[in-house]
Amino acid sequence: MIKNRGIWLGLAVSVAFIALFFLTVDIQEMGGALADARYQYVAPAVALYFVAVLFRTLRWQYLLAPVRRFGAVRLFPVVTVGYMANNLLPARLGEVVRAYYLARREGFNTSTGLATIIVERVYDGLTLLFFAAVAVPIIILAGLVDESSTGTQVSWGIFGAGALLVFLAAIGVLTLLAINPGFVRLFEWLANLLPSRLRPKAIEVLNLFVTGLSALREPRRHAGLFMRSLPVWLFEGAMFLVIAISFDLQDFFSPAVLLVPVVLLVTAVSNLATAIPSSPGSIGTFEFPAAAALTLVGVGAGVAGAYAVMLHVYLLLPITALGLVFLWSGHESLTSLTRREENPSTAVPIGEAEMVGGER
Repeated sequence: MIKNRGIWLGLAVSVAFIALFFLTVDIQEMGGALADARYQYVAPAVALYFVAVLFRTLRWQYLLAPVRRFGAVRLFPVVTVGYMANNLLPARLGEVVRAYYLARREGFNTSTGLATIIVERVYDGLTLLFFAAVAVPIIILAGLVDESSTGTQVSWGIFGAGALLVFLAAIGVLTLLAINPGFVRLFEWLANLLPSRLRPKAIEVLNLFVTGLSALREPRRHAGLFMRSLPVWLFEGAMFLVIAISFDLQDFFSPAVLLVPVVLLVTAVSNLATAIPSSPGSIGTFEFPAAAALTLVGVGAGVAGAYAVMLHVYLLLPITALGLVFLWSGHESLTSLTRREENPSTAVPIGEAEMVGGER
């Protein structure tokens, strides 16, 4: 019942965001932008995205290495299948599917795999906050926000400073969780203050998270993980930039190079927003924030909407298709990976791990 309620809530959230999207864009202008876009940029943009997926694979390899070493060639299909499943299944089940698929292919413990994926998601969020903290001051200094409104500039400044502070605080907390058992006990005590029905889930997630952090006992390994997260999002951001050029978004800025910090901000805002529970593929929760971020810096609403929609299509379709190819070539199916069944390498039933969230 709870799981079904969560699925319906996610669908309702997506419908609300889709409604907001269409209420705030100019449909006629959007149609014109779609007609005028240069679609020859799609192939290089998608290629950049798959380079980002390769760096995701190398980052996961780094996290798994203290437990077991895997070749990147073995992990790449598993990562791809996980992202495919996130695009097709509700409740962010792709994260659990990835852990299950690794267990099925390699005999690896599912809980350990899931723990490292949770850590990945946290570092994705930290890297995106870092992008926002870098982009916002440049955008303010370049005068891309409404200069006649002091309140708007102050709001943007608070957003940028807040992103930086959260980033620094989170790095400190993660380091303490990895190296200080007393800090873990503090979080366990805080979890026990939750209502009784939420307490087991919270403690389970905390234990999984601490297990994933076991690969980061030394502070320098936190830096290593962050440095491995940067190319993931820089290459995905490069995809965002190439698609932006295909819609001539650079024409809205003078000099055109200001499109770069704007794209960094859009990359951060749109992907952080996909942590909101929604439909499979984060429909709506991606498009509306991406378009809104662009309109705030002066891009036409219709062009911003067209860009957000097509960008999401390019993010979803290629990796979903490749993930299905990998799955079928291994004689597997999504049904077999999401069945409730016990096996020696599986410690977390799929229905019990749906609290795992994160970006697409």
